[in-house]
Amino acid sequence: MRFDKGSEITKNVKIIEWMKNEILMSVSDLFNLLFKGVKPIDEALQDTLANIIMITYLLAKRLGISFKDIDYKIKEKIKIGIKEEHSIESWYGDLSNLKKHMDNKE
Repeated sequence: MRFDKGSEITKNVKIIEWMKNEILMSVSDLFNLLFKGVKPIDEALQDTLANIIMITYLLAKRLGISFKDIDYKIKEKIKIGIKEEHSIESWYGDLSNLKKHMDNKE
């Protein structure tokens, strides 16, 4: 079996371009849903947000960043936001809630 490194690189570039496009389309879908005034329980909203998160993880992997490293960076950003009393934390406690969720995942 012959391994063609050029075609592997081409496939990787194509999939990265597809993921970038998918993120942009999903963000556009999100904006459209929010503009329409969709409710948080709406299946389309949940699906769109889940797609953005999933594709972001997969893009990171294609770029050489492990899922574990992305999770670590998220946790670090949460800690910083809590420490610096970011508005989303001081007003709603969302970062603390997200930290609890991330801790419970493990």
